[in-house]
Amino acid sequence: MTCPTCATENPEVAAFCHRCGASLRGSSSSRTAAYAVQSSEGVNQFALISTIMPHTNRETADNYRWAMILSAVFIVGATAFGLIPVAIAAAAFLIPIAYLVYIYDVNLWEDAPAPVVIGLFVVTGALSVLVSLVFFQWVFDEQFLSFASSSRSGIGTISIPALLVFAVLLPVVAEVVKNLPAVLLARRPQFDDMIDGLTFGVAAGTAYAAFETLVVFHSVFTSGDLRTTDGLASWLVVIVNLMVVKSLVYGTATGIAVAAFSGKGEGYDGFTSYYVRNFAFAAGMNVLYWVGVRLASYLPFGQALGLLWGFVVLAVLVIRIRVMLQAALLEAAIEDAAKAGHSKRETFVETFCPECENMLLVGSQFCIACGTSVRSSSHQARRHMSTTDEGGAA
Repeated sequence: MTCPTCATENPEVAAFCHRCGASLRGSSSSRTAAYAVQSSEGVNQFALISTIMPHTNRETADNYRWAMILSAVFIVGATAFGLIPVAIAAAAFLIPIAYLVYIYDVNLWEDAPAPVVIGLFVVTGALSVLVSLVFFQWVFDEQFLSFASSSRSGIGTISIPALLVFAVLLPVVAEVVKNLPAVLLARRPQFDDMIDGLTFGVAAGTAYAAFETLVVFHSVFTSGDLRTTDGLASWLVVIVNLMVVKSLVYGTATGIAVAAFSGKGEGYDGFTSYYVRNFAFAAGMNVLYWVGVRLASYLPFGQALGLLWGFVVLAVLVIRIRVMLQAALLEAAIEDAAKAGHSKRETFVETFCPECENMLLVGSQFCIACGTSVRSSSHQARRHMSTTDEGGAA
């Protein structure tokens, strides 16, 4: 069977081209019903784990999913018992720590996975603390306090200067700061893939969110009251927002921008118009998130409304990442298929797909049975495929 997209010969039983990943059975080669990272999911599906952790298969994704669910239950329990300082700290660092474990577990960059990501985490955290102190304590502290004092009186008393500072200026500054260390890493030759850029962006964004949360809620940690019994229902909404929505909105937004910096093929694209558009999109989604949260705080059930708004923003960001990765994996494979010789991203022996365990042909970039991309497999899986990917690119 000849692929209509790249003219590669495939076995008659193939459902997907092993070189470019195009669908050979459906009516469209764009394969929106089969996400190239996890083909059992659709491209436009709201699936967090396979989006922010693209090097997981179905089994390992379930492990991370259940680990985070159980951790979230513990955090919610701590909130219900009034252990607010413990709950806030645990909520702030749940996603970042899970992400560090994921990167170490899949061994993305065999030579130095821990120093690379821990360094990124520490540098971004330090920058987050500095920016947060400037905005929340040193320069704009009075404007920040105006939110708490005026939100009880209705939306008509909202401070426009405070809204512009904390819902527009701060999210844009934060996005610049989150991009800086991640982009510096994405410039290195061994980290030239879009999935690498996404990984650095998510790590930087979630780290920034965690340390910003520590600064914003510093009074909770310094009050000396380990346990409280007042307003636990409101605290529960705040904790869920910090634990899931804020962390992932920050992470996915920055992941989009840094992934655009890395680009679709080998080598990073840099500060192109594509990066500028995606950076503007990321910053804009952060602004939308905080404008919605700040305005909702002046309405009845404002915290719950802010939480729901955050999930809407997060859903848009997740779908954007999945569309970007799908296009990058397919387009880069088509470019490789058009070149003479072999790509460093393909298999060099007959082996088995880590997703569906069907045979992978020599020279495959995709499984002919399920359509999963070889590039999105973990380092351990690629090592068993005997690819030449020794520089660490996904």
